[in-house]
Amino acid sequence: MYSKSVWTIGISQHNQILIMYSFCTLTMKPIIKFKLSFLFLLLVSQSITAESKCSKTCDLALASYYIWEGTNLTYITNIMQSKVVSKPQDIFSYNTDTLPSLDMLRVSTRVNVPFPCDCINDEFLGHMFLYEFQPRDTYASIAELTFSNLTNKEWMEKVNVPDSVKVNVTVNCSCGDKMVSKDYDLFITYPLSSEDTLESIAKHTKVKAELLQRYNPGVNFSKGSGLVFIPGKGYIFI
Repeated sequence: MYSKSVWTIGISQHNQILIMYSFCTLTMKPIIKFKLSFLFLLLVSQSITAESKCSKTCDLALASYYIWEGTNLTYITNIMQSKVVSKPQDIFSYNTDTLPSLDMLRVSTRVNVPFPCDCINDEFLGHMFLYEFQPRDTYASIAELTFSNLTNKEWMEKVNVPDSVKVNVTVNCSCGDKMVSKDYDLFITYPLSSEDTLESIAKHTKVKAELLQRYNPGVNFSKGSGLVFIPGKGYIFI
């Protein structure tokens, strides 16, 4: 009888809630249990939709920095300072096979710069460097020259406010994919240049071309721009 009265009375939604509440307090516990179960499922579903899109983070990644004339490790340290880089020696330690000393960098070569691989805004893996705008700087020059194409002008325009004294420079990173291989735990963010091909990178890094392509599905390694992620066991030098 109570059930019939709840579902057949044609009154406002507010009054229906009051009647249902009154009914539930007078009826048996299973109905209350059902309502609590429904509420629990609702909260669970909301927590799932708010879950981070980053499946995991890793303590360390490497950025392949292309050396241009006038660059030195002190300069790179200043612009890419982080909890893992505070002095030039921190970068040098990842490049001892290719750098004879702290003061000798060859133009048109690369050095690997360690940086933390974070989950940014619960959306993607990367790290934000804070860079102070210099006279004649533009978003394009910062992305392409200062940060050696580790980011791009379009992204800088998206995440920064015009005329800011300091700007965020985001560098993406990767923690790998266990579905591809479980043998690699350190990845290099590598900006492609016009000289690069899949075969040349595979030869230089001693990583099989097929594996490079699996870690970067659909990427054309010969397009001369964009980022790829190169796996390495422990340290890898480019």
